[in-house]
Amino acid sequence: MSIALNIEDIKNILKKLAEVFKENREMLNDLDTKLGDGDHGRSMDLGFSAAAAYVAEHNPTGISEALTNGGMQFNEAAGSTIGILMFSAMREAGKACAGKEQIGLADLAAMLDGAIKAIMKRGKADVGQKTILDSLVPALRAIEEGLVKAGADEKAVIRKAIDAASAGAESTREMKPTIGRARWFTERSTNEIDPGAVSGALMVKTIGEYLLS
Repeated sequence: MSIALNIEDIKNILKKLAEVFKENREMLNDLDTKLGDGDHGRSMDLGFSAAAAYVAEHNPTGISEALTNGGMQFNEAAGSTIGILMFSAMREAGKACAGKEQIGLADLAAMLDGAIKAIMKRGKADVGQKTILDSLVPALRAIEEGLVKAGADEKAVIRKAIDAASAGAESTREMKPTIGRARWFTERSTNEIDPGAVSGALMVKTIGEYLLS
């Protein structure tokens, strides 16, 4: 298997992400009630629904354009901090594949790396602080480790990335939040999984399963 995604695949992935976050809206809201305002699921649902609707209606011709403009729509619809972070992440992912009509696994790694750096910069966050980064960074590391191996099985690399993101999200149970609203509820968040990290794992899983299908 050799990954090769085009603009139609990106549209399909955004549509699938919208479906997944609609299905998981209440679960994410419930998780967020323990660490924040209880609206994380709502924000992710509205954001990806808006991004998917935009690319379906406006038919962008390039992958970079789809991600950048889709990210803008995500931010406008979400109306929360995660909206700004996701816009920044999607914009940087778009920059990483600017001018490309088709992207492979190495491109996806570069796009995820750009997205992570954007979240770190905009959110002033790092790994280990009970955020979305705790699932996205392990996924990136798994992909990067797979890419350095000559003749690596891309399907196996993707599965490892999905597993790494899931394990990363689960690891947030042991962490104490130090940034954002969650830091106000340190005691209440003990042994609770971070909703942002769960969202990161859901994104990796959704994209990964599309690549494996």
